[in-house]
Formats: sequence, C-alpha cells, structure tokens
Amino acid sequence: MSTAYAYIIDSDPGMALSLRHLFGAICDVGAEIFQDPASAVAASDGARPPVVILGRVADREDHIAALKSAGFPFVMVIDRRDSAQEAERALLAGADDVIGFPFSLRLLALRLRARVGLLDSPEGLEILQDSENWDDGAYIASRAGLTSAEAQVAHILISHAGEIVSRDELSYAIDHRPWDYGDRKFDVHVAKIRKKLTAVFGEHITVNTVRSAGYTLTIDEMGMQRLMR
Repeated sequence: MSTAYAYIIDSDPGMALSLRHLFGAICDVGAEIFQDPASAVAASDGARPPVVILGRVADREDHIAALKSAGFPFVMVIDRRDSAQEAERALLAGADDVIGFPFSLRLLALRLRARVGLLDSPEGLEILQDSENWDDGAYIASRAGLTSAEAQVAHILISHAGEIVSRDELSYAIDHRPWDYGDRKFDVHVAKIRKKLTAVFGEHITVNTVRSAGYTLTIDEMGMQRLMR
C-alpha cells in the first residue's frame, strides 16, 4: 500500500524530476512518479495521498474527473499553455488548483502550503524563507559535479527532456540576449555536461547535439530511478 505524500503524474521526465526534488529533497516527504493516472490509481490501493500533481497527459479533463471520483482529495494541474481557457477547463473537470508553466518550485510549495498545509510549520516556514536549495539544477549539479554554469544549462535541458533546445533559447534563458552566431560557449558546456552525466548515469541519460538546431537530453526509466536515489 502506498504511503507517499504526493503522486506526480507526468510523462515528461524533466518535470517529474523537478517535482520529485521539491517533495523529496526540499520538503522531505515521499513522492511517487507515474506516467499515467491509471497507474497511480492502481498503486494507491485505497490509500489516497494528500496531493496529486497532474502534468502532461492525454485526455487530461477525463483523468481529472476520474481521479476525483476515485477519492483523491487534492488534484493540482500544471497548465503548460498557461492560458485562461485551459485553466477553466481543468477547474470545470474537477481540479482543485491550476498552476501555469513555467513556475518556480518555491511558488508551487507556497501554493501547496496555502491549500493543503505543506510545510505549514515553523521549520517549514524557515525552508520557504531560505532562498537556497530551490533550484533542481543545483541538485543535479551535486550529483554529477557540474559547475554553476553547467548546472544552469543542464537544468534547462532537463526541464525540456526529449525536446530540442536551441542555442538561442539557452542564451535568452541564461544571458537574456540572443545567441551570437559563432559563440561556442554552449557547445563547450554541453560537451562537459555530457561527459559528467555519462560518468555518473552511464547511457541512461544522454545529451546529443542536433546539427543546426541545438541540443536534446533524454532520460530513460533507469536514469530517472538513479536520479531519484
């Protein structure tokens, strides 16, 4: 029988990693990851966790209704389009709260504190007020020995796992300016990140350069498990 505080239902491994970092590393509560709601319902075996975070899944509104009908008390939906219409549909389907993407882990924790009492204690308030340890890039950096600059790049790649991230996107996110053609800074960072991640996680996390497009990071199931240890 599951005793997790939170179920994370998301087919995006980067998002799942960030949320697992929030619950496990920062809040020190159990969290389990599922790629689809049916697996979460089956795993709960009647013991419903206080929180379900529902991210990227097909037929989202149907799954929201099913989770609420199955007795899950609080379902928060991640709205990747961050649109009023998407949020309205999720709430009409029975969601208890909706948060637009992108968001900070700290904001999500504050929302959960207000709604379900997560970190609602003097110790929890100290954690929320502390500006350290909220970046899951720092968590990954500690596992793979990444520098601060490498961790910034890795965080963005993992947040978009399985998708191509262009040099321009990295430049805007990190340097707040367009990428200068011929600047090989990100190529150098990615080469070092690839080497360090391979040393720790082997072939389970791969970082590839896509010619004339950018970079893509892929995490398989075993890689996810090793990241969560």
